[in-house]
Amino acid sequence: MHTRKHVQGPLKILFLSSEVSPYLKSGGLADVAGALPGALHRLAPEEIDVRVLTTGFGGIRNSPGIAFQKSLLFSTPGGKERAEVFRTEAGKAADSVPVTFLDPSRLFDRPALYGENGRDYPDNFRRFLLWSYAVRGWMQEEGFTPHIVHGNDWQSGLFMALLHHWRKMEKEFAGIRSLFTIHNLAYKGLFPLSDLPFAGLPPDYGHFSRLEFYGNLALIKGGICCADRVSTVSPSYREEVLSEPLGEGLSGALWARGDAFFGILNGIDDQVWNPTTDPSIARHFSSDDLSGKETNRKALLEAFSLSGLPSVPVFGMVTRLAPQKGVDLALEALRELLEDAVDFRMVILGSGEPVLEETSRQLARDFPTKVGVRIGFDDSLAHQIVAGSDFFLMPSRFEPCGLSQMYAMRYGAIPVVNPTGGLRDTVNPSSTGIWLDDLSARGVGEGMKKAFSLFREKTLFRRYVEKAMQTDNSWTERAGEYLEVYERLRMAR
Repeated sequence: MHTRKHVQGPLKILFLSSEVSPYLKSGGLADVAGALPGALHRLAPEEIDVRVLTTGFGGIRNSPGIAFQKSLLFSTPGGKERAEVFRTEAGKAADSVPVTFLDPSRLFDRPALYGENGRDYPDNFRRFLLWSYAVRGWMQEEGFTPHIVHGNDWQSGLFMALLHHWRKMEKEFAGIRSLFTIHNLAYKGLFPLSDLPFAGLPPDYGHFSRLEFYGNLALIKGGICCADRVSTVSPSYREEVLSEPLGEGLSGALWARGDAFFGILNGIDDQVWNPTTDPSIARHFSSDDLSGKETNRKALLEAFSLSGLPSVPVFGMVTRLAPQKGVDLALEALRELLEDAVDFRMVILGSGEPVLEETSRQLARDFPTKVGVRIGFDDSLAHQIVAGSDFFLMPSRFEPCGLSQMYAMRYGAIPVVNPTGGLRDTVNPSSTGIWLDDLSARGVGEGMKKAFSLFREKTLFRRYVEKAMQTDNSWTERAGEYLEVYERLRMAR
């Protein structure tokens, strides 16, 4: 356990994220924002004051457990604006961290967060610019001057650049230090360079050493170039993005940060993802008593009307249906194996690219007793899939960290992964999972064949399952690593 030296009162952290689970989620960022602040607070409740600020998403006005707090008048370069401030109601859980939602000029009161029908909202620059200034207004109104601002992904990148500028200009910001975490470099927050003057930043922030990116603004560079420290969500992904193509055109900017850029693995919320207490699954089980695993397996196959056989392995996939996740390769490999009459069961849950959704559905139509597909997102079903599967397929082309493989391991579903990024850091091919030798449809098929032979060796397979379930991927340890970074930043002021 990490103990903190008593220095200058509680450590004050402002955590910025555009989405926070369970209130609003489009990806792994929300899971991190929903779990890390609470894990930090639990390390030393009296000594760590962490506040979470996010966007006032559409639907917040009638979300249970969230209350309207006040209307906030704040200044921007274009004049005064008003933001509605909402907050999670106190007392939901003893260790919960309050979440504050800011909706400036009702710009976030929309059906989606970033865009609809595959297109970004055309005013996203203005939305996140006003949100950044609303954050500043909230800090001033609340009298909360954090030691550390921890921003995440491009949506808070502009705030990082603004803070860098304000620190030089205004005394109240001079002592604040910043950490910026990259969850996925593929999303950069690209806007026309001509938007820069509206931000209230001097022209030199439009230089390539700051926000400029191939003639545009990339808000993610606000975090990369202007934060005191930059982290990403696994040590291996950190190494991968220092060169192209995984650097997404930003490897030079990351390389320039030297030791100020590092990787810390994400964790999982092991209270939510816990097979001994999970309310979503058919029967509880643990690494000491795996009998419940069989019950969950049967329940999963029944839910998808698939024929059940104890001698046949069940594979699960819970994923965004996108090329990044290698879904195209998986579907091709699955079809080849099924056409060769290889016997297994496959359950897929996810949504994404229409062509991959349709290819998945077609596979299920062609093999109705062997493949089950549900298009969409269903959190409870995601739990049932990891609880009922023997193996969990993740052939991602790149994976900054990945949480699904850690959820799967906790429930004794052995991950079959392409060893990239966080998948390499969390799945051990000699004790807790299987690595693909080659990223291709053939490679996925060969990886699944390794799974078939492991499944047949009952004693060895059980050892893998037990070891996977006993692996500690909780936030407790990882939160301690973040805390050390915060402390070093605070001492360096």
